[in-house]
Amino acid sequence: MNLGSTDERLDSCCQDQTALLWGVLEVNETREQSAADVVVVGAGMAGVTAARALAGGGARVIVLEATNQVGGRVQTVRDFVDVPIETGAELIHGVGSATWGDVRAAALRVQPVPYSHSWFTSGGDTRWLPLHLLHPGVWRSFDILWALHRLRGGDMSAASFIAEKGYRGRARELAQLALTAHLPGGVDEVGVKGLAADGVLRLEEGVNHRVIDGYDLLPQHVATGLDIHFGCQVAMIAWGPDGVEITLKDGHTFSGRAAISTVPHGVLAAGMVAFKPSLPESKGDAIKRIATGPVAKVLLSFDEPFWPRHMAQLICGTGPITLYWPTSFGTDGPPVLIAYATGPRARALSEAGPDSAVEIALEDLRRVFPRVRPTRLVRGARFVDWLTEPYALGGYTFLPPGSVGARARLAAPDTGALLWAGSATVWSPVADTVEAAYLSGLRAARQASAVLTGQPPRS
Repeated sequence: MNLGSTDERLDSCCQDQTALLWGVLEVNETREQSAADVVVVGAGMAGVTAARALAGGGARVIVLEATNQVGGRVQTVRDFVDVPIETGAELIHGVGSATWGDVRAAALRVQPVPYSHSWFTSGGDTRWLPLHLLHPGVWRSFDILWALHRLRGGDMSAASFIAEKGYRGRARELAQLALTAHLPGGVDEVGVKGLAADGVLRLEEGVNHRVIDGYDLLPQHVATGLDIHFGCQVAMIAWGPDGVEITLKDGHTFSGRAAISTVPHGVLAAGMVAFKPSLPESKGDAIKRIATGPVAKVLLSFDEPFWPRHMAQLICGTGPITLYWPTSFGTDGPPVLIAYATGPRARALSEAGPDSAVEIALEDLRRVFPRVRPTRLVRGARFVDWLTEPYALGGYTFLPPGSVGARARLAAPDTGALLWAGSATVWSPVADTVEAAYLSGLRAARQASAVLTGQPPRS
């Protein structure tokens, strides 16, 4: 598949990986087994990207991972049906993503998932999205992008923004979806200035792609040859200007001249990792201001498809599910639907529990497709609840009102030899995506390189 040329950002990322660490060739050969030049906490996309860049420049790098697998919130299952199914991150966003170089290097097959093939439902009124947009009742909300970019004054919640704009009826429903469908927060929780600063609305542009072979193969490709220690639950990180010591829950310690934390924001906010000394006030404030929200998926396999053949996704204006999408769009794969819920909808499914969540999704499909009895066609089901995942404690992050700038403070190299990466530390081009994690790993690797060569790390 010819995806065309990517932008200059991809070229610079590739250069970062090959020539990033020109000054880190002299390493200390007399070190303890648990010592390294750089210790990376977390083997998600950010961690393995940073570790590969550093190791490629000659540094000795150890990666500590709490679970037994690479990828973090990029997780693929192969025991649900006879094709890979994503339980975490699903899509490569746009044709200019910085990850495309590694997607091609790993020879991963992809399929386009265009927004032009979106359906919309409000109750039992399920139709192609452009037909829904022809209804005069939604026209009032068409100025929402223009209004966001011209917003003056203080930050406000999405709910306050909608009320101030006077959206009603179908226009209100569409505005609520535009502001929250991509985020794990409700209209009362999401800040509109943070949404704009995070580039969230760019997710509606261009063509997304699904990795046919399984998204988990991307971080696995990046992690090839790295020294990764699995089952390492970090209890404390002691940091200073001259190095970092990391203590695991079992008492083992690892030391490095520098360290990179890619601990998910939800885990940081829950205080599951202690820091000695305490983090600077600006860092602590950033962690408090950013919010990690609930995300849930119900995987559903059926005897036969009952949804429109050319439906890439079904956007739900009301009901317990945010989006549905078939995993076999554009292919002859098995008839599988993913029921995807974010924010309050995901929290409600989490509280209902696995069995009830499956029943809720099937009953909702009956509402959405009133001529079909999904319970008679369902073959298998599985509930995925990121809110209860102990090493994530949520799906991904968003910015509540008054939180613009918090991601930059979380990413700031203001804790000596301890540096920061992860999808929550990036806001461009789109915050908290796989690409964001990838770019944060490259940035943290550059900063760690500076520490190793005695230079101050730059933001």
